[in-house]
Amino acid sequence: MTKSPFDKLIQANRMKTYMALGVYLIIFICIGFLADIIRLNLPSLDEGIIMLLTLQEFPLITMIMGIVSLGVILFSVANASRIMLSGNVYKLIDPNAPLSHKESNAYRALQELVQSAGLDFIPKLYVFEAPYMNAFASGWNAKNSMIAITSTLLEHLDAQELKAVIAHELSHIRHGDVRLTMCVGILSNIMLLAVNLFAFSSSANSQGAKNARTILLILQFVLPLFTAVLSLFISRSREYMADSGAAYLMNDSTPMIKALQKISQDYEQNSYQESNPTRANAYLFDKSEILSTHPSIQNRIKALLEQ
Repeated sequence: MTKSPFDKLIQANRMKTYMALGVYLIIFICIGFLADIIRLNLPSLDEGIIMLLTLQEFPLITMIMGIVSLGVILFSVANASRIMLSGNVYKLIDPNAPLSHKESNAYRALQELVQSAGLDFIPKLYVFEAPYMNAFASGWNAKNSMIAITSTLLEHLDAQELKAVIAHELSHIRHGDVRLTMCVGILSNIMLLAVNLFAFSSSANSQGAKNARTILLILQFVLPLFTAVLSLFISRSREYMADSGAAYLMNDSTPMIKALQKISQDYEQNSYQESNPTRANAYLFDKSEILSTHPSIQNRIKALLEQ
């Protein structure tokens, strides 16, 4: 069966994202091995890596880093909604509870999109009080997936534009990129912590330990830059994917284009303070111009027009 242009785009971008995560995991393991070489005072880098790979010496620090990362990821998964919504008053849109007309429309739009997407679950839908127009998605699986939109966005977008925004966030969940973004963010922080800790924490003086320590010192300067570039790569790729997903689910790219234009104009006319920086990368729109985690509105609209 011939794949549609949308399916090809999703497949290509998924592959890029998984490749980026793979690179991160390789670097993560290498840092653990360097720390273990220093801990064991092994004679050389080559010999030390072989001994750790063949388990002649147990890679204790590498394993501890892996366990800590897994623990932090599990904690983040279990508390994703609370972490992402903290700092604002928020409301769960429950179809069994009294809802305003706009809240009812938002939930109905989500139901229709879920049906169009062929999903067997409905993510939780939240509205949180904020003076700006924005939205984000979070969650690891069907049980804890969620979409959140601001009260201002709910108030100022028309029905089709609001549906397009919800379709965009639902696409993030469909594509699984919220998981990857979460993992990369956690791995980045633990890697930088490990580099700073192990570059100075031992007096081991073998040639292997000295070389490992030198590499870690270099990584202190290289990793933050690498992390920034990779975060931009992943985040921008996922936004293009979600925009395309919204156009695909809506069968029309116009509502998504109009929503992006309205949100962008709102940010241009106002200066907003974010109460929860942890969700900045997850937002539908980022106002930053330099090193923004999101593509420019102009490029996003251009990509939508080309579909």
